[in-house]
Amino acid sequence: MILPTTPVVEENTDELDVAKEIEEDRVRKLEHLKGLVVEFRGGNNLSALEKWLSELDVGWVLHEFMIDESAGSIRIRHQFHYFAESWILAMQDINESISTCFDVWPEAIAAAEKLQVLIDVSDALSMASEQIQSSLFCSSACVESTDVMMRDHLSTELGKLDEAIWDTMVDIKTGNMAWMEGYGDSGHPCGSSDIHNVTRSLISDTKVLWANYGPLNRILHGAFPRGEFMPENENVSHLTNLIMEMVRSLEDKIARKSQCWFPDQSLRFLFLINNSYFMLQQLHTIWSTWRLGFPMPALTRRIDNYINDYLQVSWVPVLKCLHEPATPCCLTRRSPLTEFESRFHKTYAAQKLWKVPDPDMRKRMRKAIIEKVIPVFAQFLEDNSISTPGVTPKKLEEMLGELFEG
Repeated sequence: MILPTTPVVEENTDELDVAKEIEEDRVRKLEHLKGLVVEFRGGNNLSALEKWLSELDVGWVLHEFMIDESAGSIRIRHQFHYFAESWILAMQDINESISTCFDVWPEAIAAAEKLQVLIDVSDALSMASEQIQSSLFCSSACVESTDVMMRDHLSTELGKLDEAIWDTMVDIKTGNMAWMEGYGDSGHPCGSSDIHNVTRSLISDTKVLWANYGPLNRILHGAFPRGEFMPENENVSHLTNLIMEMVRSLEDKIARKSQCWFPDQSLRFLFLINNSYFMLQQLHTIWSTWRLGFPMPALTRRIDNYINDYLQVSWVPVLKCLHEPATPCCLTRRSPLTEFESRFHKTYAAQKLWKVPDPDMRKRMRKAIIEKVIPVFAQFLEDNSISTPGVTPKKLEEMLGELFEG
């Protein structure tokens, strides 16, 4: 018996067409959702929320209205149940849409941006719900009971958003460290003493965290009794503890990684100075906005130590023959002065175009080098009655004042 084949082909074609339409609809909705998320990220929360709610047939929540209490109780009940159920479904749809968007759109939104969107959506939903509760004023017992139901459901949905916010905060905390691990020991990705990308990322994340101090500190407060967050300093807020922990972790990680990134220890310490000072300046700016004392004096001490380490590995060897002119290392055909000048010019030439991007730190570094080198050199000339050296202390000082322009 020969079976017909044409209907099967037609059926398969129909299935493919349906699947194609479903996929096109999914992509279309996703692109539309991306646009709404971008609006939230741009700070236009109310406009984006109103557009979103209107598309979900609950645009009424942002406009004043009253339930008609002159109508019969059955009609009042139906009116209120319609409002409540449609709002609850809308909240569920918004939460599910946000989750779907982030699941399939990871490359388009960084963790800090995702965090800001989640906070904006949470704030907007809370605002809309408050408006509903103030607008849906009615003394009916059924309305009051439904109002309780709405409050409970709102609490549940906002709780889900809080969980998503917490998960995103964890991603921010661990993301930079994981990103750095991806480089292994193959060398510093920037190839210079400039600010590392992960340092800039940390500061960007910190600005988002601090800009949302209230809700994030509340969420961290809730994570504390669950054992998910353990603050180290009881004298500052939970969010401050989180930021301090992130900064310390990054500092430690960069210090360890830089040992492999930089064969030249002078360049390594300059890199560490630049990155630590950048964090210090940016964090000072963030904290001063709230007129709070800076909680990380250890970062200041670490910068001081890096500067001292840099001077030890860069310029102390240059001065060695001036300090100990009779040691074997200097028993060569060249005099101590000639040896010093040779080492000085070699170090200066190597470091002149190294970069210290912050002008204040650049000035500080030059001053530290001048104070390290010039007095020793001038004293050597005086002790040895050298009145016409090949290069004068003033000339060396002028040269050192040109370091680190990059």
